[in-house]
Amino acid sequence: MISANPGAWDQLRGFAQVQAREANAALGVLDERLAGAGSRGERVAAFEAAYRHVAEWRYQVALEGKWTRPGASAEDVRAPLGMGMVYRVTPDNVLSDQDSPAFKMLKSLEKVALERLDGSHGLQNRVRLHSGRRVNGNTVRYIPGPREVRTVTAEPDDREVLRRASFEVLAELEEAKAAGGTDPEQRQAFVDAAYFLVQGPEFKRGSDAIMRTFLVAAHTRVFDAAPVLPQAIDLDGMVRGQEGFKQVMHEQLRIAAPPAAQPAVDAGSERAAVTSLNRGGGMAR
Repeated sequence: MISANPGAWDQLRGFAQVQAREANAALGVLDERLAGAGSRGERVAAFEAAYRHVAEWRYQVALEGKWTRPGASAEDVRAPLGMGMVYRVTPDNVLSDQDSPAFKMLKSLEKVALERLDGSHGLQNRVRLHSGRRVNGNTVRYIPGPREVRTVTAEPDDREVLRRASFEVLAELEEAKAAGGTDPEQRQAFVDAAYFLVQGPEFKRGSDAIMRTFLVAAHTRVFDAAPVLPQAIDLDGMVRGQEGFKQVMHEQLRIAAPPAAQPAVDAGSERAAVTSLNRGGGMAR
């Protein structure tokens, strides 16, 4: 997570431009693949293809030596998580800038996690799919020794189920659009798709950027409007759980300014605006 110094924020804005270009490219993949889609399976495959396009883009960007966290390599961006990863929520009180937005955000999420744990040392997030099935998501843990909160990603098979569920919900929204249009009330389904994706990260690094960029393209496709996503939706989803994530998205998810006020970076596809990706909480997780 970046610090709040001016140079870092300039860096974040620069990466937002790069992400916006890829969101437009992924939108082009969706437009092309969905134009001839005649079945639910083909629509699911179209959204997965767009996701794969974004994942490959994130790897290629990392190969250029930009937008990666210190100590991370490009190969980390395409390396599977395997059995999972641990993410620290508690910020470093010694090394971190305690006045930075990043530090304050983590302290807020740490407080949420401790309230949910309610004195216990572990909490399993259970994810309810649209089918009614419940799948184990990530766990939230309190480690007494260093007195810190951590999150641990779900098991590999569960993460795969959750990613697939995300693409399936987006395919359902695409079908609704084809049948006569989507409406704002159906954005709850999009929130579910976003949560499923957050619970199913695939790679050691870069997952936040991949998910944000893909979700901007997907929302723009099914609603014909580019969204502005809340900051750090990956950590929000892992720490707050499904209901807490829904609340954050309800309060903070909004529609980006139209292209006339905020031009898209790709003249060939003017729907995924730069502002959609200007509020990313972590540029290289």
